[in-house]
Amino acid sequence: MEWNELKKSIPDDGFAEKYEIYRRARPTVTLVVLRTVTDPILFRSTDSERAETQEFNSTIHAQVNGEKFVSKERLTGLNLCRELDEKKETIISAEYTYNEPIPNLPKSQTADLLTYGLAGTVSGATFSQKSHVIEGYTYSLEPYDLMNKETHNALYESGTMRDETGHQSEALFNPVKVQPGTHFVHFITLEAGTKEMFLYLIYNILNTGRYGARETRTGRNMKNEIVGLITSESDSSLSCGELICDHIKDAKDDISRADIQAAISAYIDNHKRADWKIYTANDFKLDKDTEFPKWILDSIDVGNRSKIEHSSVLKNTLEILRQQGLDTVSEKSNNKTKPDPKQNKIPVVE
Repeated sequence: MEWNELKKSIPDDGFAEKYEIYRRARPTVTLVVLRTVTDPILFRSTDSERAETQEFNSTIHAQVNGEKFVSKERLTGLNLCRELDEKKETIISAEYTYNEPIPNLPKSQTADLLTYGLAGTVSGATFSQKSHVIEGYTYSLEPYDLMNKETHNALYESGTMRDETGHQSEALFNPVKVQPGTHFVHFITLEAGTKEMFLYLIYNILNTGRYGARETRTGRNMKNEIVGLITSESDSSLSCGELICDHIKDAKDDISRADIQAAISAYIDNHKRADWKIYTANDFKLDKDTEFPKWILDSIDVGNRSKIEHSSVLKNTLEILRQQGLDTVSEKSNNKTKPDPKQNKIPVVE
């Protein structure tokens, strides 16, 4: 399989024809992602040892800012860019670093910036390219047990709680982690995105498995599945909080997959619009006509890199994205007007 072959099989619904800085039309593709915790995760908030919380239907749920997922997924994508670039800089400049803008627009053009956005400064003028990916807050479907604390000791270099003089350490910390078996439903929207961005987004979601604080010291702690997809001419505006409020009235410690399927199906069915095209995984069907078509299954297959040739598909995709960014920057440079010297700013682009 080649990228052009897969790209032609993907309908145009929900996608922009090409990358543009200024978005005149905003079609969307919304991925319904089921996140399942496989090892305890610490999602920090203002309290460094527990997650933020939100109450729905008299039950406390863990609340997680979407940025905590986006930041890890972006790093997954950047690792792919560097792996497939082979130091030729056809995918990513050697100077490009996440969250550290470089003062050079051409060198900044990469799938990461084009898909997720970035702000920086070039020649003393600021620039901002908005994210095409919208990952809002999500909430645990099951209750978040604030009393389920783990007590950890602060150890000395010896690996024990005693220092070299024999004094006992009294330093303790009590994280409240989200426990295995907990589920999150995340509605992730690609707004005015290209088909290349779509495949890049799928790859990043499916290949990120470690989230939360101290994740560098733990193994895989979350499994992500794409269980639904919605294309629309505008924002689908779906919310995990609304899903819980309306369709998970009595939260249980262990919500079955069938119950999650029923809640998602009822929620989407209640909010669907005439311009939506809805597709779902086998066990998340809304009706007999929503089962994932081949182009979605193929996109997920490539995103999982289940075959050797999928790497070349992804490489071609990333090269196209970088070239689109370079072409856009070049076109803008040829037609730009000088910024107001009093403001020393280029307007934020959408």
